[in-house]
Amino acid sequence: MYSTGRAKNGAGHTMAKVLGESGRYVANESAKNARRQFLVAFVCVWIASMVGGFMSGYFLRAKTAPLTSVLVLVAASIFVWLVYRVGARRMDEFEKARISFRKGATGEAAVARILSDFPEDYHVINDLSTPFGNLDHVVIGPTGVYVIETKNWKGVITSDGKGDLLLNGKPPNKPCVRPLVARVMDVREKVAALYSARGPVNEPLPFFNAVLVFPSAKVEAQWRTTGSADCVSDERLWDYIVGNKKGTPLSRSQIEGLARAFLALATMDRKFKAQEGSPASKTDAGGR
Repeated sequence: MYSTGRAKNGAGHTMAKVLGESGRYVANESAKNARRQFLVAFVCVWIASMVGGFMSGYFLRAKTAPLTSVLVLVAASIFVWLVYRVGARRMDEFEKARISFRKGATGEAAVARILSDFPEDYHVINDLSTPFGNLDHVVIGPTGVYVIETKNWKGVITSDGKGDLLLNGKPPNKPCVRPLVARVMDVREKVAALYSARGPVNEPLPFFNAVLVFPSAKVEAQWRTTGSADCVSDERLWDYIVGNKKGTPLSRSQIEGLARAFLALATMDRKFKAQEGSPASKTDAGGR
């Protein structure tokens, strides 16, 4: 069920066990927005064609005063112009969202490469869809459980003093910390049920760390100023997770039990399951 993370990297250690293809969710969303753009363009052209056909038939058959014809022509022109304005606005919105998702996929891929280089006693699950929302990455290892959301923002990340973030001194379009923490809590509750059924006996479910990773930004948000989520740059990700000396280390049975629980959650997503045999996540023939 895991990728061939047994190969050694340049540092000489075997790599983490990886399942899932990073960026699948954002790539799918980008494709959806491209299709929406096409649909909006098609509808606008269809409406304009219908109006043009109506006007042609009207002027060929109608015997009305010139003033009436002018008013009809003006009304039709205004209608077509309004359709164009609404369509253009919607297409711009879809294009901005599509570009944002593509940037997000690039950031997720960069973080996924770092995570895949973690030691072999770490399990990495990329792009996990859950009933509570998409999780970019989940890392399970001796130092704990980490639910990671990647933000491919550019600039300086600071705290707003209220538990959320500022980008270059300004709040983002929507809150980042609280939605992530709420999603992590919901996922933990679901995993707890799966863990109790599949996990080791008499070993409690550990705390889940909510983490925001910024591959392209400078992180100046101080610890504990962003609520229950931590903010780190991709350069500090290894030290933050692998080098974490806080708390009680997870046992191997805990790690394996949690990995099985998350895999049970992952296989509820048919598209995720289909990725297990993809080139990005080849199955380990000697795996579980």
